[in-house]
Amino acid sequence: MTPGTIRVAVVDDQPLLVSAFSALVGAQPDMEVVLEASNGRQATDALTRPDPAGSAGGRADLVIMDLRMPVMDGVSAIRELRAASATSALRILVLTTFDDDELVLAALGAGAHGFLLKDAEPTTLLEAIRVVARGGSWLDPAVTGTVLAHLDTDGRPAGDASAGTGVAAGAPRPPTSSAASTGGAVPVVGAPAGPYEPLTGREEAVLALVCRGLSNARIGERLHVAESTVKSHVKTILGKTGCRNRVELVIYALTTGLVQPQ
Repeated sequence: MTPGTIRVAVVDDQPLLVSAFSALVGAQPDMEVVLEASNGRQATDALTRPDPAGSAGGRADLVIMDLRMPVMDGVSAIRELRAASATSALRILVLTTFDDDELVLAALGAGAHGFLLKDAEPTTLLEAIRVVARGGSWLDPAVTGTVLAHLDTDGRPAGDASAGTGVAAGAPRPPTSSAASTGGAVPVVGAPAGPYEPLTGREEAVLALVCRGLSNARIGERLHVAESTVKSHVKTILGKTGCRNRVELVIYALTTGLVQPQ
């Protein structure tokens, strides 16, 4: 195996999908499929089993995980993998469908690092694998609506956790203050944990509108300021919160209670 190669485990109960994903991944010069499994139990047993060198979980860097599977579903498998010391650092990219709303929320709470729809383009899947393997997050735009729609008035989802939208997001920073726990929020893998520099009143207003999905132009209209001014505010807010893009900013603001869901 070439140094730097991403070792991938493919877990899905549909044999054709497993074959397709494995063929796609295996054809990449920087990736290698090291495990195929048809359910969560097979995956967890194989990934937590010590390899010949004696290091459990050393055979994979990232798992492509389906959610709906027999014997053990994807959410249960994610929980088990993240709980085991040997596989706690394993990166997990969930493949889901539009009708997996509650499972998506539960998977995020279990510790998944990325969410991608099963009908995504092959190039998108490969990009998501690389981003998540490097320590980032990948959240499909379709998943964003699901999560935000389930957020309750405490800033937490009605299921197990919370999430955001769909492009690459940066790696998390360790929490160093109580700001991250405001409102009893559930932390999101891939979003900064704090602390953040306090925002001005105008920046808070801009952030609230960003979290409602408004463009810079629309925010400018609402606040009666130029679009360039809004862009400047957003840039400042990103710097103060440690977020790298609007996607991560929305996740951070809603899950820390910095902005209360509408």
